[in-house]
Amino acid sequence: MRTKHLIPVALVVLGMFSGVVRAQSKSPIMLDFADEFIGKRLNGEDVQELNGHVRMRQGNVRVWCDKAIRFLARDEVELMGNVKVVRDTVTLTAKHGRWYGNDRKAVCDGGVQLTTTHIVLTADLGDYYTEENKAIFHNHVCVKDESSTIYCDELTYYEKRRESIAVKNVRVLNPSNNLTLYGDHLVHSDSLQYSKMTKQPYVRQIDTASNGDIDTLEVRSIVMESYNDSTGRLFATDSVQIVRGQLAARCELAKYYRPRGVMDLNKEPVVWYDDNQLTGDSISLFLEKGKLNKAYVRGRAFAVSPSDSLFPLRRNQLSGQRMVFSFADSKLHRVDVEQNAISLYFMYDGKEPNGVNRTTGDFIVMTFADGKPEVIRVRKGVEGSYFPEELVGKDQRKYNLDGFRLRTNRPQRRMNGLWKLKT
Repeated sequence: MRTKHLIPVALVVLGMFSGVVRAQSKSPIMLDFADEFIGKRLNGEDVQELNGHVRMRQGNVRVWCDKAIRFLARDEVELMGNVKVVRDTVTLTAKHGRWYGNDRKAVCDGGVQLTTTHIVLTADLGDYYTEENKAIFHNHVCVKDESSTIYCDELTYYEKRRESIAVKNVRVLNPSNNLTLYGDHLVHSDSLQYSKMTKQPYVRQIDTASNGDIDTLEVRSIVMESYNDSTGRLFATDSVQIVRGQLAARCELAKYYRPRGVMDLNKEPVVWYDDNQLTGDSISLFLEKGKLNKAYVRGRAFAVSPSDSLFPLRRNQLSGQRMVFSFADSKLHRVDVEQNAISLYFMYDGKEPNGVNRTTGDFIVMTFADGKPEVIRVRKGVEGSYFPEELVGKDQRKYNLDGFRLRTNRPQRRMNGLWKLKT
């Protein structure tokens, strides 16, 4: 049976098979138009071959393609050429696909694209469940929304709650701040502009300094959460490692407020800058144009720096309840210590060690020249002690301040982007 330009005749033919269709589907697949209709049996099945400008519908779903093979008993339709499936504001396009009438599902391949009012999703393969408002895409998946672009191997998109779950080789790009989030499992809400990455999460942010140098921030942790709204927050939790130029840090909870350039480090934070080590109950880092400008250390604040490269066991030390470190031209310029302030400073006569000086007070201000201590000022309740070299040389470690601990697990970045620990 062959008919051209045939809506009425096609509907008559569909009526011939209506018992078969309605037995399996409450809302049957209806043919609205085709240039050519051929009814035949294929491998023992009743099929319809539809050619040219094919249009079909089932309930609130509309289907277009260049050619279709409809398997009546199974209530399935193979779709070929310029495939388009539309349900309300959602449009699915592909080169090839199959429509499953009983499941209200489209399975497509070849340049698949799903478009809603909020996102554009592309991949090599894609399944769209119209009743569940769900799409599952595979291979070279890309999702774009207002704030970010997601790349991955597999992705499930829930239309009603506007949520994506991406797995395997996941990358989330935020062009507005040059930040990329990596990992193997992502939950992303485009309505909330929120992402949660687990399974080896890793963040990289690339900035260009005023002199043209590339400055890269890298963060690793067990869990990472990113808010791409006006706050621009990035939360890293559990075994956090941070590297940026001369700056490195470790902690258990880090909060990075990107627009303000502020990092809050909590739960056993350690910060290294050049050869300086900072610890405390919490540390806030203030970055200006990609460089460290100030560091605030609160609660059991402790700073360690080398006194001389020839005497690695002799470390200058500062302790107190609060410290403020000020930097200029990427070098430490000034340290302010408040409350129970203590300074331990190793002395030298030329290149020869010359004992150690310990000073306490309510406030200590230390200024630096070329990163080296230059002037120390102590105010209120000042007490000082000098221990000569004859005593210090016997066991210099016993003069360390309470709370002294030199950390050797500073994270570093290799040239190939992999991380190692400095030991």
